[in-house]
Amino acid sequence: MDPKPRRKKWKRWALLCLVAAPALLALWAFGIEPYWIEVTRHETGSGPRELVVLHLTDIHVSTPGRRERRVLEIAEAEKPDLIVITGDSVLHGYDRAGFGDFMSKLRAPMGVFACPGNWEDWVGRSVDEDYEKAGVRMLRDASVGLPGVPAELLGLSSAHAPVPDGSGRFRIALCHYPASLSAAARKGVDLVLAGHSHGGQVRLPFAGALALPFDCDGREAGWYEEGKTRLYVSRGVGTSILPVRFLCRPEVAVHRVRFEPGP
Repeated sequence: MDPKPRRKKWKRWALLCLVAAPALLALWAFGIEPYWIEVTRHETGSGPRELVVLHLTDIHVSTPGRRERRVLEIAEAEKPDLIVITGDSVLHGYDRAGFGDFMSKLRAPMGVFACPGNWEDWVGRSVDEDYEKAGVRMLRDASVGLPGVPAELLGLSSAHAPVPDGSGRFRIALCHYPASLSAAARKGVDLVLAGHSHGGQVRLPFAGALALPFDCDGREAGWYEEGKTRLYVSRGVGTSILPVRFLCRPEVAVHRVRFEPGP
Protein backbone atom coordinates (compact mmCIF):
# COMPACT_ATOMS: atom_id res chain seq x y z
CA MET A 1 0.00 0.00 0.00
CA ASP A 2 1.30 3.44 -0.94
CA PRO A 3 2.13 5.30 2.34
CA LYS A 4 1.69 8.74 0.73
CA PRO A 5 -2.14 8.93 1.17
CA ARG A 6 -1.72 7.87 4.80
CA ARG A 7 0.83 10.64 5.41
CA LYS A 8 -1.47 13.18 3.73
CA LYS A 9 -4.39 12.08 5.91
CA TRP A 10 -2.25 12.40 9.07
CA LYS A 11 -1.16 15.90 8.01
CA ARG A 12 -4.79 16.94 7.44
CA TRP A 13 -5.73 15.72 10.93
CA ALA A 14 -2.75 17.52 12.45
CA LEU A 15 -3.68 20.75 10.69
CA LEU A 16 -7.29 20.39 11.80
CA CYS A 17 -6.20 19.92 15.41
CA LEU A 18 -3.92 22.94 15.22
CA VAL A 19 -6.79 25.06 13.97
CA ALA A 20 -9.51 23.62 16.22
CA ALA A 21 -7.63 23.47 19.53
CA PRO A 22 -7.30 27.25 20.03
CA ALA A 23 -10.93 27.75 19.03
CA LEU A 24 -12.11 25.12 21.51
CA LEU A 25 -9.93 26.57 24.26
CA ALA A 26 -11.31 30.04 23.57
CA LEU A 27 -14.88 28.72 23.63
CA TRP A 28 -14.21 27.06 26.98
CA ALA A 29 -12.38 30.00 28.56
CA PHE A 30 -14.74 32.74 27.35
CA GLY A 31 -18.06 30.98 26.89
CA ILE A 32 -18.32 28.09 29.34
CA GLU A 33 -16.07 28.23 32.41
CA PRO A 34 -16.90 31.86 33.41
CA TYR A 35 -20.52 30.77 33.91
CA TRP A 36 -19.90 27.36 35.51
CA ILE A 37 -20.17 28.39 39.16
CA GLU A 38 -18.83 25.99 41.76
CA VAL A 39 -20.35 25.85 45.24
CA THR A 40 -17.58 25.09 47.72
CA ARG A 41 -18.30 24.02 51.30
CA HIS A 42 -16.19 24.67 54.37
CA GLU A 43 -16.23 24.28 58.15
CA THR A 44 -14.33 26.37 60.63
CA GLY A 45 -14.30 26.87 64.39
CA SER A 46 -15.57 24.49 67.03
CA GLY A 47 -18.51 24.34 69.37
CA PRO A 48 -22.19 23.44 69.36
CA ARG A 49 -23.48 26.65 67.77
CA GLU A 50 -23.54 26.79 63.96
CA LEU A 51 -23.87 29.70 61.58
CA VAL A 52 -24.24 29.10 57.84
CA VAL A 53 -22.64 31.95 55.88
CA LEU A 54 -22.94 32.34 52.12
CA HIS A 55 -19.88 34.22 50.84
CA LEU A 56 -20.08 36.16 47.57
CA THR A 57 -17.31 38.29 46.14
CA ASP A 58 -16.17 39.95 42.90
CA ILE A 59 -19.55 39.60 41.21
CA HIS A 60 -18.66 42.47 38.85
CA VAL A 61 -22.21 43.15 37.68
CA SER A 62 -22.61 45.18 34.53
CA THR A 63 -26.12 44.18 33.52
CA PRO A 64 -27.42 41.17 35.46
CA GLY A 65 -27.64 38.03 33.35
CA ARG A 66 -27.40 34.26 33.60
CA ARG A 67 -24.47 34.31 36.03
CA GLU A 68 -26.40 36.49 38.47
CA ARG A 69 -29.49 34.33 38.04
CA ARG A 70 -27.41 31.30 38.96
CA VAL A 71 -26.15 33.07 42.09
CA LEU A 72 -29.73 33.70 43.17
CA GLU A 73 -30.60 30.04 42.58
CA ILE A 74 -27.66 28.96 44.73
CA ALA A 75 -28.55 31.38 47.52
CA GLU A 76 -32.14 30.14 47.52
CA ALA A 77 -31.10 26.49 47.59
CA GLU A 78 -28.48 26.87 50.35
CA LYS A 79 -30.77 28.78 52.75
CA PRO A 80 -27.93 30.48 54.66
CA ASP A 81 -28.36 32.27 57.97
CA LEU A 82 -26.26 35.15 56.67
CA ILE A 83 -25.04 36.42 53.29
CA VAL A 84 -21.81 38.41 53.05
CA ILE A 85 -20.34 40.18 50.03
CA THR A 86 -16.66 41.08 50.09
CA GLY A 87 -16.59 43.83 47.50
CA ASP A 88 -16.21 44.43 43.77
CA SER A 89 -19.86 43.89 42.94
CA VAL A 90 -19.91 46.42 40.09
CA LEU A 91 -18.07 47.77 37.07
CA HIS A 92 -18.00 51.28 35.57
CA GLY A 93 -21.30 52.10 33.89
CA TYR A 94 -23.18 49.31 35.63
CA ASP A 95 -26.95 49.11 35.36
CA ARG A 96 -27.97 50.63 38.70
CA ALA A 97 -31.59 49.51 38.48
CA GLY A 98 -30.62 45.99 37.48
CA PHE A 99 -27.96 45.84 40.18
CA GLY A 100 -30.44 46.97 42.81
CA ASP A 101 -33.01 44.41 41.69
CA PHE A 102 -30.42 41.62 41.83
CA MET A 103 -29.14 42.61 45.28
CA SER A 104 -32.65 42.97 46.69
CA LYS A 105 -33.33 39.30 45.88
CA LEU A 106 -30.49 38.14 48.12
CA ARG A 107 -32.22 37.32 51.40
CA ALA A 108 -31.10 35.69 54.66
CA PRO A 109 -32.61 35.67 58.17
CA MET A 110 -29.68 37.53 59.74
CA GLY A 111 -29.31 39.91 56.85
CA VAL A 112 -27.02 40.68 53.93
CA PHE A 113 -23.81 42.62 54.59
CA ALA A 114 -21.02 43.93 52.38
CA CYS A 115 -17.62 45.55 52.63
CA PRO A 116 -16.13 47.71 49.87
CA GLY A 117 -13.65 46.59 47.26
CA ASN A 118 -11.50 48.63 44.93
CA TRP A 119 -14.33 48.92 42.39
CA GLU A 120 -16.70 50.40 44.98
CA ASP A 121 -14.01 52.99 45.69
CA TRP A 122 -13.40 53.68 42.00
CA VAL A 123 -17.09 54.01 41.09
CA GLY A 124 -17.96 56.17 44.10
CA ARG A 125 -20.35 56.29 47.03
CA SER A 126 -23.39 55.96 44.76
CA VAL A 127 -22.73 52.22 45.03
CA ASP A 128 -23.27 52.40 48.79
CA GLU A 129 -26.66 53.99 48.13
CA ASP A 130 -27.56 51.19 45.74
CA TYR A 131 -26.54 48.56 48.27
CA GLU A 132 -28.56 50.21 51.04
CA LYS A 133 -31.67 50.66 48.88
CA ALA A 134 -31.51 46.96 48.08
CA GLY A 135 -31.38 46.05 51.77
CA VAL A 136 -27.66 45.28 51.89
CA ARG A 137 -25.81 46.92 54.77
CA MET A 138 -22.41 48.32 53.83
CA LEU A 139 -19.77 48.02 56.56
CA ARG A 140 -16.94 50.48 56.02
CA ASP A 141 -14.65 50.06 59.02
CA ALA A 142 -17.68 49.23 61.12
CA SER A 143 -18.92 46.27 63.09
CA VAL A 144 -22.28 44.80 63.97
CA GLY A 145 -23.43 42.11 66.36
CA LEU A 146 -25.33 39.25 64.80
CA PRO A 147 -28.81 38.73 66.25
CA GLY A 148 -29.30 35.73 68.48
CA VAL A 149 -25.69 34.47 68.39
CA PRO A 150 -22.49 35.48 70.25
CA ALA A 151 -20.79 36.55 67.03
CA GLU A 152 -19.72 39.85 65.51
CA LEU A 153 -19.25 40.93 61.91
CA LEU A 154 -16.51 43.44 60.96
CA GLY A 155 -16.27 45.22 57.65
CA LEU A 156 -12.82 46.56 56.66
CA SER A 157 -12.36 49.14 53.92
CA SER A 158 -8.81 48.18 52.98
CA ALA A 159 -6.02 45.75 53.72
CA HIS A 160 -4.50 48.33 56.05
CA ALA A 161 -7.63 49.52 57.83
CA PRO A 162 -7.44 49.48 61.64
CA VAL A 163 -8.99 46.39 63.19
CA PRO A 164 -10.79 47.02 66.50
CA ASP A 165 -9.98 45.09 69.65
CA GLY A 166 -11.91 41.94 70.43
CA SER A 167 -15.25 41.89 72.19
CA GLY A 168 -15.13 38.34 73.53
CA ARG A 169 -17.46 37.15 70.78
CA PHE A 170 -16.57 35.06 67.73
CA ARG A 171 -15.43 37.61 65.15
CA ILE A 172 -15.78 37.34 61.38
CA ALA A 173 -14.03 40.05 59.37
CA LEU A 174 -15.02 40.93 55.82
CA CYS A 175 -12.23 42.45 53.76
CA HIS A 176 -11.88 42.49 50.01
CA TYR A 177 -8.11 42.11 50.23
CA PRO A 178 -6.26 38.92 51.30
CA ALA A 179 -3.39 41.07 52.60
CA SER A 180 -5.60 41.93 55.59
CA LEU A 181 -4.73 38.64 57.31
CA SER A 182 -1.81 39.93 59.39
CA ALA A 183 -3.71 42.92 60.80
CA ALA A 184 -6.68 40.71 61.63
CA ALA A 185 -4.43 38.11 63.29
CA ARG A 186 -2.83 40.74 65.53
CA LYS A 187 -6.28 41.61 66.85
CA GLY A 188 -7.37 38.01 67.31
CA VAL A 189 -10.06 37.90 64.62
CA ASP A 190 -11.31 34.34 64.25
CA LEU A 191 -12.21 34.23 60.55
CA VAL A 192 -11.48 36.54 57.61
CA LEU A 193 -13.40 36.26 54.34
CA ALA A 194 -11.84 37.90 51.28
CA GLY A 195 -11.79 37.91 47.48
CA HIS A 196 -9.99 40.26 45.06
CA SER A 197 -7.64 37.64 43.60
CA HIS A 198 -10.21 35.94 41.32
CA GLY A 199 -7.99 32.92 41.93
CA GLY A 200 -5.85 34.44 39.21
CA GLN A 201 -8.76 34.02 36.75
CA VAL A 202 -6.40 32.17 34.39
CA ARG A 203 -4.36 29.34 35.87
CA LEU A 204 -1.90 26.92 34.35
CA PRO A 205 -1.24 23.35 35.53
CA PHE A 206 1.59 23.17 38.07
CA ALA A 207 2.14 26.95 37.78
CA GLY A 208 -1.03 28.37 39.32
CA ALA A 209 -2.23 31.91 38.71
CA LEU A 210 -0.59 33.86 35.91
CA ALA A 211 -1.01 37.13 37.82
CA LEU A 212 -2.59 38.55 40.96
CA PRO A 213 -3.74 42.09 41.76
CA PHE A 214 -2.30 44.31 44.49
CA ASP A 215 -2.81 43.54 48.19
CA CYS A 216 -3.06 39.78 47.73
CA ASP A 217 0.34 38.97 49.29
CA GLY A 218 0.58 35.95 47.01
CA ARG A 219 -2.63 34.42 48.36
CA GLU A 220 -4.44 33.07 45.31
CA ALA A 221 -7.40 31.12 46.68
CA GLY A 222 -8.45 28.85 49.51
CA TRP A 223 -7.39 28.69 53.14
CA TYR A 224 -4.52 30.52 54.87
CA GLU A 225 -3.68 30.83 58.56
CA GLU A 226 -1.71 33.15 60.79
CA GLY A 227 -1.75 32.38 64.48
CA LYS A 228 -5.29 31.43 65.40
CA THR A 229 -6.81 33.48 62.58
CA ARG A 230 -8.05 31.72 59.45
CA LEU A 231 -8.49 33.45 56.08
CA TYR A 232 -10.55 32.16 53.18
CA VAL A 233 -9.92 33.69 49.76
CA SER A 234 -12.73 33.02 47.31
CA ARG A 235 -12.16 32.89 43.55
CA GLY A 236 -15.22 35.09 43.18
CA VAL A 237 -18.14 35.04 40.79
CA GLY A 238 -17.35 37.45 37.97
CA THR A 239 -14.42 38.51 35.83
CA SER A 240 -12.43 41.69 35.41
CA ILE A 241 -10.30 43.16 32.60
CA LEU A 242 -11.13 40.21 30.30
CA PRO A 243 -14.28 38.03 30.53
CA VAL A 244 -12.19 34.88 30.74
CA ARG A 245 -11.55 32.03 33.16
CA PHE A 246 -9.34 29.01 32.63
CA LEU A 247 -8.87 26.22 35.18
CA CYS A 248 -10.36 28.66 37.70
CA ARG A 249 -14.12 28.28 37.95
CA PRO A 250 -16.21 31.04 39.55
CA GLU A 251 -17.12 30.28 43.14
CA VAL A 252 -19.79 30.73 45.76
CA ALA A 253 -18.47 29.61 49.16
CA VAL A 254 -20.70 28.24 51.91
CA HIS A 255 -19.15 28.33 55.39
CA ARG A 256 -20.46 26.44 58.39
CA VAL A 257 -19.01 28.41 61.27
CA ARG A 258 -19.06 26.72 64.70
CA PHE A 259 -18.49 28.45 68.02
CA GLU A 260 -19.29 28.24 71.70
CA PRO A 261 -22.69 29.49 72.87
CA GLY A 262 -21.16 32.35 74.88
CA PRO A 263 -22.76 34.22 77.75
